[in-house]
Amino acid sequence: MFSGGVDSTTAALRLAEKYDRVHLLTFRNGYGHYRLNRTRKRAEELAKHAGDRFVHRVESVQPLFEMMLDDARDDYRRFGSGFIWCLGCKMAMHTRSVLYNLEHGIREMTDGSSQSTGEMVEQMLLSVYMVREFYEYYGIEYRTPVYTIPREEEIAGLKKRNFKLGWRIGDRFLGVQPKCRPGELYYLPFLVLNQPPKHDEEKVSEFLREKRELAHAYIEKKCREQGIEWPVPPGPGGAD
Repeated sequence: MFSGGVDSTTAALRLAEKYDRVHLLTFRNGYGHYRLNRTRKRAEELAKHAGDRFVHRVESVQPLFEMMLDDARDDYRRFGSGFIWCLGCKMAMHTRSVLYNLEHGIREMTDGSSQSTGEMVEQMLLSVYMVREFYEYYGIEYRTPVYTIPREEEIAGLKKRNFKLGWRIGDRFLGVQPKCRPGELYYLPFLVLNQPPKHDEEKVSEFLREKRELAHAYIEKKCREQGIEWPVPPGPGGAD
């Protein structure tokens, strides 16, 4: 899952050291999500360092995003936070990623989640664990290869390879990855005043459980239509 930022670019480079082919998936949700062409430029930079190891695709997940937030007003009322936008968007992306992996016979999925940006609801440790369970249901291993790497170490590594990093504000860089207007508004107090949002873990867990069920129903419907099967793991949620 590739945005072209510091974390996902570092993750892609690490994967290229292990695999001959790495699929970079960039998604747009159709609502205030713009500047996706930046990911294409980053993918071109990656190709200069690792040749033809990368396959980059940009896809829309707008229908999936709309499914996740079909009743956004009710979700906001029940969960009491704008995190529903960011987490609903990320679950739409993960849903499409599962299908992409099943369609291509890929059994490993990664993204650039990092504890350095743990203030973001989709990168909370709880969210990472629950997403990992979601992938496991389909026999796919979900990994976060840069989660524990200090951000300054990532930045130094990219600078050493002469990657363009844009304009730095704190530990963030502008101009190198897509932007999301609603997401920027939600995290504006943190970006401007260094006041991270507080996310209730119980509500985040409840939200993810609900959206995972929607995702499972969607994926299984698509798999039936396409004749795709997957190895369901034993244990809770799987076959004994």
